[in-house]
Amino acid sequence: MSDDFRQKFKTFSERMIGISTRCTNEEATKLFLVLPLINFLGYDTMNPDEVCPEHNADFSEKYKNRVDFAILKEGEPVIAIECKSLGAELKDDRGQLRSYFNAAPTVKMGVITDGMAYEFYADSDEPNMMDSNAFLSFDLHDIAKGKIEDSVVDGLKSLQKSNFDPENIGAEAKRKLIFQNLVQQIEELAKEPSDAFVRLLLQGIGLSNIRSKAMADYIILTKSAFGEFINLRILQRLDLPAKDKEADKPLVAADVPKSDTDDNKEPEIIPSETEMEVFEYTKKRLAFLSDTDELFSAIDSIEFKDYKGKFVVFYGKERAGRLFDLYESKDAKYKFDFGEAFGGEITTNSLSDIDTTLITIFKERVADILPKGKKQK
Repeated sequence: MSDDFRQKFKTFSERMIGISTRCTNEEATKLFLVLPLINFLGYDTMNPDEVCPEHNADFSEKYKNRVDFAILKEGEPVIAIECKSLGAELKDDRGQLRSYFNAAPTVKMGVITDGMAYEFYADSDEPNMMDSNAFLSFDLHDIAKGKIEDSVVDGLKSLQKSNFDPENIGAEAKRKLIFQNLVQQIEELAKEPSDAFVRLLLQGIGLSNIRSKAMADYIILTKSAFGEFINLRILQRLDLPAKDKEADKPLVAADVPKSDTDDNKEPEIIPSETEMEVFEYTKKRLAFLSDTDELFSAIDSIEFKDYKGKFVVFYGKERAGRLFDLYESKDAKYKFDFGEAFGGEITTNSLSDIDTTLITIFKERVADILPKGKKQK
């Protein structure tokens, strides 16, 4: 279900970007970009009792507060939406949205948008006092490229008409804000682990009373462990085996009924540990280097064929989708041949030396060849 929603949201975002070039003022932004998203979330934009334009919330006759759209429930506003012209700074109107939020006691969520970038606010700290930080934000340009975080998918699904719970949104926003802060803390600790954090991890594995002089080495070790953990998560997402578990296992052909002619066939060539290391590195590294959803998805179609004296890695189709050949070398650990069009041979002891050439040829192969080896017409 989440994957279905994710794809629909990506398709919707692509359509909005196509329309955006004709949105030259705020009214066009509201009509052609903002209302379609409200409709996408399941609200009836043709029903003024559900989606009301230019809605007022007043402290008094003198002090009037108005938002571009209010989503109503049982006649009362629960979501306030403030729109800006496409490309305008959103921060300029946060104060106006905050004023409306404070003036309308039934409002539980505020949204500010320019039709492409969206920020969602709640009152998670104090009732009817809009939070300073958005609990959810996204840009349709990123969504259209396939950069859709799970938190965005879950957040938007909770805002659909069929799922939205005004009374629970504050608590949900609080959880999301705490989650964002935790992710930020983990990112900072992964880059620069603190002494206290490293000592806590070491205590968990039975090491205590660590001398200060030894901490520098343990900090470096912790940073490496974080990197390996991230690599393993990527391998799991790509459904690849972890190197330390699978690389030493011989690759065997699938079990099939043996025919009378099998005895006459040449024995199948088993890839070496180095060849499987290169193959796993290729898929894992392309996961880091790929900058579009199309490229990331294409990684699943990378395969290999082992010949005597040559290991071929390709995308989709062996000849048309060839990425490189790997040969044994006496001069270095790895010897690659990417073909004359991509610089020819690379002999190296470090796999990272092929990164630039690897992503370049991969992009071209994906552009030329459809998945399953079919060539573009």
